Amino acid sequence: MITSAACRATVNGTKQTFKVHRHPDFFLWMKQLNCEYDKSAVEQGFINWDRESSTETFVDRIQAFKIAQACGQISSQRPLQSLYSEDLW
Repeated sequence: MITSAACRATVNGTKQTFKVHRHPDFFLWMKQLNCEYDKSAVEQGFINWDRESSTETFVDRIQAFKIAQACGQISSQRPLQSLYSEDLW
């Protein structure tokens, strides 16, 4: 089940995953905190919660779309094949 939008990036020299409400929030936070990062290398995706293993993993937009569809979080009639935070909340 998709639980959050997320961005994965190397910030201040450390690769990290940031949970965000909407993907643009990440860029706003980085600007406000004066963090160093390569904007072109930021991966926009989502956090998937695996109930069986009780783990969270970062997935890209295409994987997230498939997961959200399988979990009934989005319509199976949707024409696009990638997920956007606006699709969930």
